[in-house]
Amino acid sequence: MAIGTGTRAGLDVELLVDPDGPVEAGAHLGVVVRARATEDEHAGFDGATVELLRTLRYGYRRGNLYGAMQTAWAEDTVTVDTATLDTAVDRAPDDTSARPDPDEPAVLRAELTVPAGAPGSAEGKLIQVRWAVRLRLPRRGRRDVVRERPVEVRAGAREGMADAHTPPQERSRAYAAMDLDRLSSRALVPGHPLTGTLRLAALTGVPARSFRVELVLQERVEHGPGAGADPARSPADDGREVETVVSRTVVRGGDIPGGQVREVSFTLPVPDRLPAPTLRLPGLRIRWALRAVIDVPWRPDPTLTLPLHAPAVSAPGTGGAAV
Repeated sequence: MAIGTGTRAGLDVELLVDPDGPVEAGAHLGVVVRARATEDEHAGFDGATVELLRTLRYGYRRGNLYGAMQTAWAEDTVTVDTATLDTAVDRAPDDTSARPDPDEPAVLRAELTVPAGAPGSAEGKLIQVRWAVRLRLPRRGRRDVVRERPVEVRAGAREGMADAHTPPQERSRAYAAMDLDRLSSRALVPGHPLTGTLRLAALTGVPARSFRVELVLQERVEHGPGAGADPARSPADDGREVETVVSRTVVRGGDIPGGQVREVSFTLPVPDRLPAPTLRLPGLRIRWALRAVIDVPWRPDPTLTLPLHAPAVSAPGTGGAAV
């Protein structure tokens, strides 16, 4: 149960969200509000509403008058769902405001729904998707009481699954062919390492200094906001890409004579919590990949990149008990 508390001008308010762990897209969120008066005279409030908010924030390139490029940020918050809480607590006959008892808090309940197909929570360097529950208690002649709690949303397990079936891409294979064998999975599970074997077929002699296997997060923003509004503006000028190596394992190399094959077993750690899941939104893309590299001197490094699927930022089964 995620909890937010605070006191303002005679009213002690506690916002609870169930579950306190991740919630799947298409599931429901239970909301409980406990309000206790600390000053009898000013403890009333006129109704109560809760909202489920989704904030999308992303960075893109923007030039200035002198031709220099910099990163600008766009942010948009939308109300995905809203509900009114029942405020049927003690009140005077001619008073429409709710007045919690100082000795017994008012308990208000509501339910919000995360839409099916909603994007999962993400905290990339370039793209962030954030979810929150916001409570608002209007008060006559006073500032509204507002509480907000973050929520982690998991996208559907099939979101971005096509990445797990995309063929690998090779680069600089003129003198070495690469393949990944016996890979434990192409679906990332936080906290569970990836294991496999990197198979190297030397077409000519390869003086490999080392072999690297990396878990890579790739973020791409195609354009900034309003790119289609100005016909003289090229959206291609706004695009940005960022790549982050989240995990890496290195194996000592050695010379591989031409015509020979070498197999390198590896275990690649996966963090307990990922920055972002696989994500596809209009103009925005987050991908995961497994990248194998042969480090060779004086030549382009042979590289094999295999797309992966990351359905969630945290492992299944996490979360708190229901209230």
